[in-house]
Amino acid sequence: MTEYIKIVEILTSGGGRRERIRAVADLLQSLPSEEICPAVRLLTGSIKPSWSSRALTSMNVVRDAILSIYDKAEGVDLGELAENAILHRRQSSIMNEILTIDYVYSTLNKMLESRGKGSDDRRRSLLIGLLLSSTPLEGRYIVLTSIGFKAGIGPKMMASAISQAFRVKREEVWQAYSRLPDMGLVALSASSDLHSIRLTPGIPFVMMEIPVLKEYSTNSNHIFYPRRGIRVQIHLSQDRSWLFTARRKDISHLVEDLKINLMRSAIMEGELTVTDGHSLKEVVRLINRKRRSKRSAIRPSLVMWDLLYLDGRELVDMEYSERLSRLSELCRELYSPSIEISQAKPLDKSIRGSYPQLMARAPSGPYLLGMRSKTDFQTVP
Repeated sequence: MTEYIKIVEILTSGGGRRERIRAVADLLQSLPSEEICPAVRLLTGSIKPSWSSRALTSMNVVRDAILSIYDKAEGVDLGELAENAILHRRQSSIMNEILTIDYVYSTLNKMLESRGKGSDDRRRSLLIGLLLSSTPLEGRYIVLTSIGFKAGIGPKMMASAISQAFRVKREEVWQAYSRLPDMGLVALSASSDLHSIRLTPGIPFVMMEIPVLKEYSTNSNHIFYPRRGIRVQIHLSQDRSWLFTARRKDISHLVEDLKINLMRSAIMEGELTVTDGHSLKEVVRLINRKRRSKRSAIRPSLVMWDLLYLDGRELVDMEYSERLSRLSELCRELYSPSIEISQAKPLDKSIRGSYPQLMARAPSGPYLLGMRSKTDFQTVP
């Protein structure tokens, strides 16, 4: 089993970007396959997928665990507080074993999965056990991971390290991550078959960046739509539906009753807005709620403008005009009693200039997952 201190040494090491990438790549090359995903997740500072809404634990539980080790510990943040407490602790773990990647990862996962009555006490007990066995620096990063603080290596640097470690093209790693935004699983796939990762309903993708232009012509051949809401991605399968924001926050409670004909699956992009008479601030309130109130007078609206996946097949390499044609057919099959569903209507040339916010899509443009569009643009006042 690989020691957890190797993770901490990389996270605390000096040097430049290249040196850190090389250090991560060397570590990944040395690991058995069962440790690759846990190691990458610990290096990135998050043991759960980016779209998961489940909390590992609360700051109060973490603070209580730290102060149970040394009640006079001080620090400007919980990481420093943990270092101070471990440095002055009066007791050690009964086992007094060296922490391994597998043990730290599995214990943090137990904290994540602990639910129901007494879950805070169980999480506190698990965390105390980790901190009693850790060095001050190990304790710092265990605590930062516990509270969801991204103190690790970012996805772009990790993509370069995975590329070096498993001798695959960095562009291919990033494309896999754009389809499955979990570098742990991407690294594991890179060690065997990176091309097995595809778009999947229920797993949010990294959306194409559509640049904002200050100077543009509404007389171009682009297809123009008015922008009124918040950009989202909509996923449908045979038995359920999902809705994610551009930053992959799960807001599926808004589309619980969105249905599609049996034996169909799809992934679409569009915007979430509200019916007339309500402001965009009220859309934000809907997003921030954990559940949708049946008494709410706000009726959300989904406006679709792209189709990226249909019935098991990715459509991202198709021209936009072809994706749009298939989207038109699919929208006729969608139904929801509580949310308004429509397809975006292109604006006529004569009225495009009267809209302050526009989305412009090139008819021949592909959808560049996780990348900046070379043909499309949007305007923002």
